[in-house]
Amino acid sequence: MSRHVFVSGLLALGALCLAAPSTAHADSTFHPTIFIDGGGWNSLRTLDNSGGSNLDFNHRNFGTGYNFGGGLGFQIGNGFALRGVYNFARTEGRTGFSGTSLAPISGQRFDRHYYGGDLQFRIPVSSGFAPYIFGGGGAVTIDPQSATLFSSSGQSFVGDRFTRPAARFGLGFDFQVPNSGFAIFAQGDGWLYRWNQFGLGRNQLDATWNLGLSYKFGY
Repeated sequence: MSRHVFVSGLLALGALCLAAPSTAHADSTFHPTIFIDGGGWNSLRTLDNSGGSNLDFNHRNFGTGYNFGGGLGFQIGNGFALRGVYNFARTEGRTGFSGTSLAPISGQRFDRHYYGGDLQFRIPVSSGFAPYIFGGGGAVTIDPQSATLFSSSGQSFVGDRFTRPAARFGLGFDFQVPNSGFAIFAQGDGWLYRWNQFGLGRNQLDATWNLGLSYKFGY
């Protein structure tokens, strides 16, 4: 998955949602929802902007990072939903470093905690199928599992966790199981934030792609 493909897909589905007719405004029924999901993780930008070390993350056992999470929300009719979300992602440093970048961390683990809220705009099509887009914000907490990190010049950094504000956006679709409050969904989202820690400073765009299960009360 590249950054250009991810953003192009988001714009294409957004155009579909804006162009498609919808009767969602006629329905104001209020439904609490709960959901869980899990899948893959990747960073669409490197941490080092010098072009030398090409620092990024993956997971040695899976080839990419992984994530899981869930949340609570309120669906208004069939067209809108407000959601609170949390996702945990585990990744590992993939390459060594050069120049002025962070010292070698190949195989060292970095955990991420994403949390926030979003507004989901849905377009019910037919037979329980509905594509959607969403946007919102929150924060990302980065938790290095190494107690100390070093720069290539030998400067040491305490490996403390840090938190940064983040914007969140994405797209997906769900399928409502007939005569049931359950739905199956698939979605991809991006978390945009600033990594300015451990001698590095660059905007990051982390992407997750998930499969999940939701339940809508009072269906």
